[in-house]
Amino acid sequence: MTGETPSNPYQTPDSITQKPNNPGAPELASRLYRFLGAIIDGLVQMVIIGPIIYFSGIWDAMMQSSGTISLTTSIGLFIAGELIFLALQGWLLFNRQQTIGKALLDMRIVGMEQDSVPAGKLYGLRYFVFHVLAQLPGINLIMLIDPLLIFRSDRRCLHDHLAGTQVIQTQRTTT
Repeated sequence: MTGETPSNPYQTPDSITQKPNNPGAPELASRLYRFLGAIIDGLVQMVIIGPIIYFSGIWDAMMQSSGTISLTTSIGLFIAGELIFLALQGWLLFNRQQTIGKALLDMRIVGMEQDSVPAGKLYGLRYFVFHVLAQLPGINLIMLIDPLLIFRSDRRCLHDHLAGTQVIQTQRTTT
């Protein structure tokens, strides 16, 4: 032998072969905070959209026709909803990578490879694609699968995987 010790399959692994613990990595946002942030964002959106639907007569039309509305009305509401979403969340989303709910709960969206996320991924892949899918009968079932993925160890929903993002907990800064 040349002085090397033979490999022992029963030997405990040394520190080199163990997965390193990265103390500089940001803390992932908790599942509870992400849920509460989504609730806040949904309530903010409904506070604006609810009165529009009610006072424009769309609510009455839906109630009189068994809940169905024309395709044109549906597309118009979708576009209005996206514009309202961008009006409410756009500045925070594109400048701080947060929504109102995430900002209130000290969370932020970051990329997996780099901190900043391009606007196309941030809005297009995280939000717009799923807003469209939610409108399509049958395919909208993906909206049930999307949030369930948060129960995995990486705490990333389907929209996070599609956009290459994760949500981290941030610290409030006092300046």
